[in-house]
Amino acid sequence: MSFLPRATVLTSNIVDNWHTLDALHPGATTAAVVKADAYGLGAARIARALKVAGCSTFFVAYLDEALTLRKAIGRGPRIFVLNGPMRGEMAAYRDAELTAVLSSELQLKLWSTAARGTCALHVDTGMNRLGLPLALVETEITALRRLAPVLVMSHLACADDPQHPMNLRQRRAFEEVADAFPDTPASLANSAGCYLGKGYGFDLIRPGLALYGGTIPPADVQIKPGVVLDATLISLFKGSKGTSVGYGATHVLTEDRMLATCAIGYADGLPRSGSGKLKGWIDGVACLVAGRISMDLVTLDVTDGPKSLKPGMRVEFLGENANLEAQAAACGTLGYELLTGLGPRVQRNYR
Repeated sequence: MSFLPRATVLTSNIVDNWHTLDALHPGATTAAVVKADAYGLGAARIARALKVAGCSTFFVAYLDEALTLRKAIGRGPRIFVLNGPMRGEMAAYRDAELTAVLSSELQLKLWSTAARGTCALHVDTGMNRLGLPLALVETEITALRRLAPVLVMSHLACADDPQHPMNLRQRRAFEEVADAFPDTPASLANSAGCYLGKGYGFDLIRPGLALYGGTIPPADVQIKPGVVLDATLISLFKGSKGTSVGYGATHVLTEDRMLATCAIGYADGLPRSGSGKLKGWIDGVACLVAGRISMDLVTLDVTDGPKSLKPGMRVEFLGENANLEAQAAACGTLGYELLTGLGPRVQRNYR
């Protein structure tokens, strides 16, 4: 029996989430963002399952990711590369039938002079990270149309806050961009953007984290967990009143408590910032982390846990009970960071 932490990727749930998001915008194509190895869960396996389910459009960040994905899913589905091309990469885009997302004047120049493939245009409507300035789009519209982009897109900065005025400002700015390319599909909504209403769907939506069980959806939208992260309970013991737990002696017991140590730590993706705040679930019962999370181990206070505790039991840190966003909030971080932070020791299984 291995003590290594285990991530069971729930491929069927991820496919169900894709269908759920697809139903929110029936007039739009629903893509899948599988960058960063599908947020740490395995892009090849997940993309193949989504392809079988009907997904024909994928987004990654880097050319290397796109080339690996193309080998995994074969020809046919369109793969967009969000960070776009650098000098010397044009042939690779063409040969692998990849779509470069152009987001700077340099990339426009490179593509115009050297490319023989399909491209998309990323326009900055307020994120101030990547994207062609609105003023440039206005002045160079004829040249941009000549590139025959297969998509125009932008990215929402505040979609996870539905009431933020930035959402409407960006949508209105992007509507003008979309109107300037009447024959080109348009895309604005990321995962949280899918929940903002039909005015944000345009022609294509780009869910990422929501596919894997993240985001906080409206009450009428059910997003299922995309992964179960669990670890082995390897030690069960009584901690005496007045003694401390873990590095730094930061957690002092005010009474006798039952403690359980699990074989998982920050090297595996449990942030140290979750010390004293993160929970693990044993047979459906939540138990709080006691003391600091260390590299390979974490200790839980199981005084009020199941009565039948014993070494070898599995403790859930993400899954049906351990909601991704709630666990991330306990660590002062985001679901994105928790998933992409799962370490190399974590065994990935698929079902």
